[in-house]
Amino acid sequence: MPAYQFLLALALFLQSQGMLSAQELYMPRNIAAAYAKQTRSMDGKPGVKYWQNQAKYRIEVSLDLPGRQINGQVDIQYINNSPDTLKMIRLKLAHDLWRKNGQRAYDLAAEDITDGVEIRNVIIDTLPLDKKQIQQSNTFLDLKLDQALAPGKSLQIWVDWSHTQPADKRAPRECAYDSTTWFVAYWYPEVAVYDDVHGWADAPYTGLQEMYHDFSDYEVNISVPGNVMVWATGTWNNAKEILQPEYLKRYEAAQNSAEVVRIFSPEDYAKKATFFKGRTMHTFQYQAKGVPDFAFACSGHYLWDATTTVVDPSNGRKALVAAAYDADSKDFYEVCRVGADGLALMSTWLPGYPYPYPAMTVFNGSGGMEFPMMCNDGSTHPRSPIGLTVHETAHTYFPFMMGINEQYYAWMDEGWAAFFDVLVTDSLAGKSQGRLRNYPDFAGTDADMPPMTPSRHLSNPAYRVASYNRAQAAYMNLYQLLGQDRFHQCMVEYMNRWKGKHPQPFDFFHTWNATAGQNLDWFWKPWFFNWGFPDLAVAGVDKRGVVIANRGTMPSTVVGVIEYSDGSKENFRRTAEVWKSGNKEILIPVTKGKTVRQVSLGDPQVSDTISENNSWISK
Repeated sequence: MPAYQFLLALALFLQSQGMLSAQELYMPRNIAAAYAKQTRSMDGKPGVKYWQNQAKYRIEVSLDLPGRQINGQVDIQYINNSPDTLKMIRLKLAHDLWRKNGQRAYDLAAEDITDGVEIRNVIIDTLPLDKKQIQQSNTFLDLKLDQALAPGKSLQIWVDWSHTQPADKRAPRECAYDSTTWFVAYWYPEVAVYDDVHGWADAPYTGLQEMYHDFSDYEVNISVPGNVMVWATGTWNNAKEILQPEYLKRYEAAQNSAEVVRIFSPEDYAKKATFFKGRTMHTFQYQAKGVPDFAFACSGHYLWDATTTVVDPSNGRKALVAAAYDADSKDFYEVCRVGADGLALMSTWLPGYPYPYPAMTVFNGSGGMEFPMMCNDGSTHPRSPIGLTVHETAHTYFPFMMGINEQYYAWMDEGWAAFFDVLVTDSLAGKSQGRLRNYPDFAGTDADMPPMTPSRHLSNPAYRVASYNRAQAAYMNLYQLLGQDRFHQCMVEYMNRWKGKHPQPFDFFHTWNATAGQNLDWFWKPWFFNWGFPDLAVAGVDKRGVVIANRGTMPSTVVGVIEYSDGSKENFRRTAEVWKSGNKEILIPVTKGKTVRQVSLGDPQVSDTISENNSWISK
């Protein structure tokens, strides 16, 4: 179809759906085109023609620890479920972040800059590709096919590669921390996402924007020296071949224990215990199905704790939760218990959806970073590890169970994790301890970009403000607006519809509108689409009562207290719905016969940019 005919058809479709002129939320043309093609639906459900591609990986990888070298071969079956004929296949080479003259969002240690990923050989089906068919640039490896891949067909891709693991502990998300301790992330040639909105993903990996991968199956064999343990995404299939009987017994006990089992303890290291059957090299076999990535870690001296927790009370399904950590990380001795209790709470309360995977390992590396069934977390001592553990494990839901495109809309996952790590953390800690992001410090400044601005076009601090701070504040207001029961109903419906798929922002907005039974566009627009800031003020007190003004641009929860001259107090709370009609003032009634002495606004979980107008005192 010629371009002008398609655009005409698109315009007619948008008009028929009420998406032109009267449509309150602006929808970019390329996203609207997906609705016109019926891959997505205006009711928030996947469209009747929704599709996504998939892959199956078989990987053999060995670690040269002294040389910091990763050597691997990957065999990929790639299945084209799209309606398009693909003339090339795009692989992601995230480790080219470390390539000389590469695009980077951070300054990296000069000694870690390398020649990037070395591609030694590429075979498509049974035919080796020549150099003219391979283009390596911008953290991508584009492979030109001799024979195009038709819809519904698959092909085999085989790649032999190697690269160097960075050693600077400031490295984003991964590092060789010492002679045996590594966290390995974004480490293998991985097929980029080809989707119904953008075609082939083309955002280079700069170290800032994170996840966007298809759901795939993995069989991974990881070879390491005989004194080294490996933890990874998925299920460990050959523990009996590797662990000595005493430690195998502990590992198996942990899989049925509600108490934390110390599998590798300080006492074991003190007596120089032998954990493994192999003395020179051994190969760990891990398997994972339906996950958007695979990460692993190793160490020759880490402690290892594990337990199980029920994540689906309806059928008693459990998940194995583990912590692998340095003996000097004092906070990590409680991380396994925190991780297990956090997963149980998230499975039943917020988001209130059963943890979808069989395992979770929190590894003591640096910073805080999530991967399917793995976290790379630094020590938080002397602070509690609860907040960081909850935040990173919460990412299981967003972006892993829900295949969020963080390169475009990081608020669809980081905002949710930031939201959960407040309420879930507070519940676990039994006090206010969750991390409230300081959105008012940035609100309304030139660092405060509307979250609908694609994340790939943002740098810090605007990226973090849009993805974490503003989104957390918006979700807090949404939770207060809908209430626990309706909020949970919307969340579960959203997850049921888009679990294992790739939701876009409008899939989220439309699903919540439909499930909430009300059009929330009046809320979505100022918080996610518009420039602005939240600001509530006590405008005064008159015979009618207390006047609260919305002097900002965003609908926010109103929380405050009225103090009377007789010393009594009266608390008041209104949800953001009071601003739905567009009015700029509301009236809070006062008790008849009493004189108001003072009025104060404020709540830790309500973002309010200007605090100077939050109180009124009788003269």
